[in-house]
Amino acid sequence: MTEITHIPVVFDKSHLLTIGERLYATSLDLIRELVSNAYDADATLVRIEIGDGHMVIADNGSGMDEGGLRQYFTIGSQEKRTHTVSSFFHRKRIGEFGIGKFSVLTVADRFVIETQSHEKRFRARLVFDAHEWRSDTGNWHVPCEMLMYDPTQPGGTIITLEKIKKPLEQGHVVRHIREHLPLGKDDFRIFVNGNEVARATIPGKRFPVLFMAPFGKVEGEIILANIALTQRTAADAGITIRVKQIAVTKSLFGFETSHVPGVNRVRGSINADFLPITSSRDSIMQDSEEYRVFFEKMQSEVRKVLREIRFLAAEKENIQASRVLRDALDNIGRAFKKNPDAIADMGDPPIGFASAGGTGSEEGYAISKAQFVNGDGGMPGVSGTTENPQIPDDKKPLRRRHAVLANRAIIRKMRFQNLGIVCRMERFGPNHPPSFLEQGVIFLNIDHPLYLKQMGNPTLLRMFVSTLIAKELALKKYPHDADAAFTFQHQLLTDAYRDVRQLG
Repeated sequence: MTEITHIPVVFDKSHLLTIGERLYATSLDLIRELVSNAYDADATLVRIEIGDGHMVIADNGSGMDEGGLRQYFTIGSQEKRTHTVSSFFHRKRIGEFGIGKFSVLTVADRFVIETQSHEKRFRARLVFDAHEWRSDTGNWHVPCEMLMYDPTQPGGTIITLEKIKKPLEQGHVVRHIREHLPLGKDDFRIFVNGNEVARATIPGKRFPVLFMAPFGKVEGEIILANIALTQRTAADAGITIRVKQIAVTKSLFGFETSHVPGVNRVRGSINADFLPITSSRDSIMQDSEEYRVFFEKMQSEVRKVLREIRFLAAEKENIQASRVLRDALDNIGRAFKKNPDAIADMGDPPIGFASAGGTGSEEGYAISKAQFVNGDGGMPGVSGTTENPQIPDDKKPLRRRHAVLANRAIIRKMRFQNLGIVCRMERFGPNHPPSFLEQGVIFLNIDHPLYLKQMGNPTLLRMFVSTLIAKELALKKYPHDADAAFTFQHQLLTDAYRDVRQLG
């Protein structure tokens, strides 16, 4: 007959202290844990005082009675999992593991708790000294001094950290609060050394996020931040994932290595209470089904924002291009005024060309306002067919394929005497030529490497575009005489920039 014996599960006291000291990645996590306890206790005000050798965290919450203190020192307590909503403000309680109170041991060897509950008419003071508690191996109790209830004093809890091992800097504490705790609420305010900690505001375009996952609601916003990109700001990129309003981690949801321009500007905050987190609260259980569903949906949301980034970048480039084209045509117009006879025989305007009717008419030429049209290869300003009836079918040049990278094109027209010019700036890809002439329209390729290289210098970019327009006009005037075409281009550019003293 076999003999059955029972082996006790033993938990060493020193190991409990070690967990408190080493569970958290940073000493600042104690701020998150203690303020979270105040939030769960329906506090509306938390005051943190950082002094020499001590720190005080005081709240005006509901306070604790003797049963609450016993629950506070129950490791792994299920209290907040059982009662998930606070009694007064009906807040979703943040705590769930019952071990966060020992986070104070990361910076201090001793802490004092003073608490008063008006509801229970209870007041007490408790001292926890890590060295004394560790040395008394047989005693697991903590001395608690029962005090006379004082109705004239506010309710709440005051935790004083003494015997500080790692002093915390005020600036680091404030930043940690801004990054991790729920701010911007009228019923919950946090002060550090007398100064209220305000929620950081990130300027930029906001994209609201709200959807229901199978496990619960996901709500927040993604921000396309208007910030100067530096090595530091690039490292701060990411969307903060919050569980019960407390920041857990950041993520770009698979786009961390993306080369999409502007991805380093992505910021934001998303709350999903159903996500399972580690007991240290600094990571999400990434192999969980909840996180898999959440990740896939958020990846789709980020993809939408990245598409918007590309669109906004293209729109910005288009606006710049329209201004550059206007200035380049203005330069060409000044050159025309100095060479009116040289352009007299350059032929009729493109088919369907209408009067430009824009600026510069008092100078003897007129430049139209910019037209922003779909980049579909059509010919705005050219009515009817796009085929040129003056060219036999067997002599027509091959139509270049319009590799449109953004669905926009910029059109400007200029009229000088009987000469009409239509210029169309469009995206044809980096492998297409910088410019070409088709059916009387000068096409300018915004994607050409030489164009992109000059974008940071408007003066050089304007001269580059002027050079392309002058080249196409010269080839139109002298299609079979390269020397004459080059001379004419040189003449136009010289007259266009004769009065410009400095470039760049």
